Amino acid sequence: MADPYVLHRNFVNVAARAPQLWRVVVVLVGFEIVFAISPDLVLGLLPSSALQDAYKEGTSAFGTLAQFLTFGLSGCGLVMLVQLLHARGFWSLIGPQQSAWRDLCAVTGVVSIVLFVLELLPPWYDLGAVDSVRPLTVWVSLIPVTLVALLIQVGTEEMLFRGYLQQQLACLSSRRWMWMGVPSLMFGMLHYWNGNGQVEGLMWALWAMLLGMACADLTARSGNLGAAIGLHLANNAFALLLYGIANWPGTGVALFLFPYEDPASFGAQINALPTFAIVMQIISQALSVFVMWLAARYAIRR
Repeated sequence: MADPYVLHRNFVNVAARAPQLWRVVVVLVGFEIVFAISPDLVLGLLPSSALQDAYKEGTSAFGTLAQFLTFGLSGCGLVMLVQLLHARGFWSLIGPQQSAWRDLCAVTGVVSIVLFVLELLPPWYDLGAVDSVRPLTVWVSLIPVTLVALLIQVGTEEMLFRGYLQQQLACLSSRRWMWMGVPSLMFGMLHYWNGNGQVEGLMWALWAMLLGMACADLTARSGNLGAAIGLHLANNAFALLLYGIANWPGTGVALFLFPYEDPASFGAQINALPTFAIVMQIISQALSVFVMWLAARYAIRR
């Protein structure tokens, strides 16, 4: 049986030049510092208190997009740290340029079509409960800049977790739990803080971990980050552009806005986890990642 990860070897070989674990630790610490101070740097550049407030709140189109564009500072910081500690550059994290671009376009297109079809299937959102609908011309005009902002956001995350960490850890061990499992677990743990309360946090973490494993597998199959970025981009674009809750962060480009709800009402504690509704939601999330992964594999033919 052919090795499905044969292209992975070339992708990770560039990390063998400087594989020491201490270098990885320094890069991760440096990246976290850049990530932490980036919002303050952006706030310092904004010329008015109104723009600063919009950026911090993230509920307007400007605030939402500016927050995602800020990931570009972290991405630049990561590239500089990798150059400094490992003497390799941007494309070493991405893989072959032509293959990455081809896989990015193919996976983004195919996964987007699949997600659109899934939106047409039950269960449906109750559009009668929608609080407001963004003017269609405004929403359509926001799509290109939203995709650029999301490409920067997901590209930065993929360069860190499925690029840098996957490459470096694969040089330290050929075991999948190391280069696929550890970065995915870290990716999931960071998403815990997206939830309101323990249950939502754990659901976010589980979903992100599964998405990370799917992206790691696609990267290993294709030998570049294009497929992983494409899957991540299509997923985030649908989540950001279609539905949101009024006055919640990250809803500035959503087409449909539901009435505001207090985030505390979603703050269920861990003892609520075994309920039937939550278990079904977890299963649904896992199936959605599985379907996107299959669609991405079809797109790259691997």
